[in-house]
Amino acid sequence: MLKVLMKPLSLQTVFKLLGTQNIPGSPKELEILCIRISELVELNSEKWIRENRQKLIDEWYYIVRQGIIH
Repeated sequence: MLKVLMKPLSLQTVFKLLGTQNIPGSPKELEILCIRISELVELNSEKWIRENRQKLIDEWYYIVRQGIIH
C-alpha cells in the first residue's frame, strides 16, 4: 500500500518543535531537517519530538559538523 507523503513542516514549525531557532545548516540541510522532522512527527507525534528534542538537536549538530548531507 502506498502512503501519501505529507507536505514537510515549515522551518518555523520545526524551530518551535525543537524549542530553538539556533539550528545550524545550509538551506539544503535545513530543508532536509524539515522533511525528517515531518516524518518523525508522522511516525511518533509532536509530543515525541518535544520530549526528544535535545537528542534530535545533538544528532543534527553532528550531521552538519560531519558534512553528511551534500
